[in-house]
Amino acid sequence: MHTLHWGHPFRFVSSHERIRRRLNNPPPHKIPYPHILMPAPDHSNARRRKLADTTLCSGALQVRFAWAVDRWSHCVVLDGQPVWQSLEGPWPCDRDPDWPASPALVELDRVGSGPLAAVVAVGLAGRAHYSMSISVDSHRPDALLFDVACRSHQTPQWIGTSYAPMTASGPAESLLAAAVIEPVSQCVLEIGDRVLQLRATGDTAPASAGSPFAGPTTVVWSYRIARASLPSCDRPANRSDS
Repeated sequence: MHTLHWGHPFRFVSSHERIRRRLNNPPPHKIPYPHILMPAPDHSNARRRKLADTTLCSGALQVRFAWAVDRWSHCVVLDGQPVWQSLEGPWPCDRDPDWPASPALVELDRVGSGPLAAVVAVGLAGRAHYSMSISVDSHRPDALLFDVACRSHQTPQWIGTSYAPMTASGPAESLLAAAVIEPVSQCVLEIGDRVLQLRATGDTAPASAGSPFAGPTTVVWSYRIARASLPSCDRPANRSDS
């Protein structure tokens, strides 16, 4: 023990001792090393809220977006029954994943409300950046408009949107009698056995034998998904009371 000049004894305390005392008797308003004593924040609920399914409706027609591994996929539902599912990733499976069957969408948001509601989404695959906007078709009941754009920094192998029927059997063409998928601008409809594809064509002449686009380029296309109209022979006849 040592004595100061004013007469109070003191004991030399090393830095290690001071740390030990502080850990054993922390001040009431402080917690030492909170990142060790307190559990790490749980972001799972926030993550689930961020990636919650998003739906846009036009009458009895709906498009439902759901998170699928690393991107958003969407399903078209008519009268409560799923009819079309977007094909994600390369198609066929041995194709280059940098050119997916449908736009790779990784960020999505619903904007507006009522008849002005829309879903907007963006994403990328390889050196291609995609954006998509889905809105209610105000000129046709039970119809949704899809406006898509792709900015490519190299000559693309494939640009478009692809859908598979949700039925267990039967060709894709059979579902067009219920929910029709039709081009609006700068794309053509190609119907396969178990897949339906909207291939972007652009508004320019083919630039090469393998692709109609020369990169870098921006390609836009749009299409509509709607309840199929009844043929005139199937529509109920107008009756008037005599």
